[in-house]
Amino acid sequence: MALKQLVLTLTLGLGLALAAGCGSGSPDITDSTGSTATTATTVAENTAPASLTLTRKDDGGTFEVRTGGTITLTLAANPGTGYAWEMDDADPEASLVEQMGEPAFVPDDPDAVGAAGTITYTFRAADRGKMVIRFVYLGPDAAEEPADAFQISLTVR
Repeated sequence: MALKQLVLTLTLGLGLALAAGCGSGSPDITDSTGSTATTATTVAENTAPASLTLTRKDDGGTFEVRTGGTITLTLAANPGTGYAWEMDDADPEASLVEQMGEPAFVPDDPDAVGAAGTITYTFRAADRGKMVIRFVYLGPDAAEEPADAFQISLTVR
């Protein structure tokens, strides 16, 4: 008889505890930085990918990435002609991304001097927010209009 009462008491206590935690609002969650967010925000953060791999076909697109995630951008380039891709950031101090290391150029034909190829930039998503990432392809005379451009909208969650 005492065992039945204990099981009934535990069952009722657990039921009441679960009912108390199932309110109609979203509970607050404290992350590792001490910030408080609602469940909806946390779900959105968790659905953003931890990394992005972008190419020319992604030009004009809108993307999301988690804070701390990586963004890899690969574009066609031919530095032997004096042309180079440069990030066109109006306010570098306010940028949400940080470049990781130097860009890596891989020629299409490693045996040909001055061959065209691809250049890959890698960034870390450092801060939350929204920004536009824009690259311009400039010739030897940087005063000229860019020969090409690449741009995306990015949300860091």
